Amino acid sequence: MLCQGLSGKHMTNVQRVIHEPRRLIQSIPGDELEELADPDFCCGSAGIYNLVQYEESMKILDRKMTDVNATSAKTIVTTNPGCLLQMKYGAEKMSDGSRAVHLVELLIEAGAKAKSQ
Repeated sequence: MLCQGLSGKHMTNVQRVIHEPRRLIQSIPGDELEELADPDFCCGSAGIYNLVQYEESMKILDRKMTDVNATSAKTIVTTNPGCLLQMKYGAEKMSDGSRAVHLVELLIEAGAKAKSQ
């Protein structure tokens, strides 16, 4: 089970790329996409916000991870490198085997899996 952790604020708000990442995820055989209740809520990275406002960014991350925990997903998929680092930290803090990956990593894994079958 996968969840679309974040579309990436730049990709969504600036480039207006919204549906394509979801379609790519949904095209992977054997994986199911489970949307977060509030996928557009920030993860707390926000450029360097997590560096200059660490405590506040951790509160925001905690709220985001609560949203992740409400799903059955064990893989959080994002398209933003800053969000990826923040969500990897959140998954590590959860200590439940969850992981965060960039969409490209997920596609590489799916390709390798399909090639080996």
